[in-house]
Amino acid sequence: MNNILIPTDFSENSIYALEYASFIAKSKGGKLIVLHITIDVERVKDQLEKIRALPFFKEVDVEMITYEGKSITKTINKVGIEFDIELILMGYNRVSNVGEIIMGSTTENVIRNSQFNVLTIKHKMLSLDIDSILFPSDFSAESYTVFETVKAFADTFNAKIHLLRLVTSEKDKRAKNIINKMNLFKEHFQLYKKLIKSSVYKDKTRELGVLNYNIDNDIDMLAIGSHGKGIVKRLFKESISQDLVKNTFKPILTIRY
Repeated sequence: MNNILIPTDFSENSIYALEYASFIAKSKGGKLIVLHITIDVERVKDQLEKIRALPFFKEVDVEMITYEGKSITKTINKVGIEFDIELILMGYNRVSNVGEIIMGSTTENVIRNSQFNVLTIKHKMLSLDIDSILFPSDFSAESYTVFETVKAFADTFNAKIHLLRLVTSEKDKRAKNIINKMNLFKEHFQLYKKLIKSSVYKDKTRELGVLNYNIDNDIDMLAIGSHGKGIVKRLFKESISQDLVKNTFKPILTIRY
């Protein structure tokens, strides 16, 4: 794992993202680029020093940077290119505690418009280990490109993979072409040792199906292609409506096509 960019607004959720990024850096190496975007650099110097002093940054290569700017998403993308980052790691919250940067809608904008893969953290992780990754997909041609990144991430952390095809009717669940597509996918990537299981899972909505499968199988990370605009927003909305989010919702890795 090379450079990881973590935009921060000093809110609670962005601190959780920093903690998770430090775990990744300690586990697999790499440098953390902690970014704050502001219109007044002098005003945030003390807050940046408090961030730098957080105990989980011990023995981690961290660079703290500030940029002045109003276009948050463009600035994040610019910094990502400048520092040759491999991953953006962000907190997600519908309301920002400071109102200056990234939570909620800005996280969604970065996922939609950034050229980088984005890992999203909703809350403080009770466990930082990455032992299992869930890949829900339709197993179309595009999914093969996305899965190259998923497999590489799983290899990095020696994690096992769940393949999931979500359906909303019993008729779809029994369709032979779904099973055939999944079998071809498994053969292509030779997932004999890496795969925990592949499943066709029925639920009221695809988002709810992801959440319920996640809970039933104690998944550590969800990986999805970024083509499905708004899926992260819908997943979090669904999780809140089902009162599942506090202790069970896990990080989402959004992968560029």
